[in-house]
Amino acid sequence: MMHKIVLYPGENGHWVVECPSLPGCISQGKTKAEARANIREAIQGYEAALEEIESDPKFIEMMKRSGEDIRAGRTTTQEEVERRIRERKKEH
Repeated sequence: MMHKIVLYPGENGHWVVECPSLPGCISQGKTKAEARANIREAIQGYEAALEEIESDPKFIEMMKRSGEDIRAGRTTTQEEVERRIRERKKEH
């Protein structure tokens, strides 16, 4: 899978590189080339960790229950929470 990266100058002359589609996936290098190589490695590690988590039977069961809760209307979306907050503010 291809991921977009953001490369920008950091402190001490290093280059910082982030992968916005993978929260927290960030690296750096002394040169742009080193930073890009480091983020490739970070992305591979990130994706390997996700694969391991997603293949865990406990995670699979949790996601299955979450899906059931969503379909049954037992969970609250962020949108619903924000709507309720707005309504409470109007009441006060």
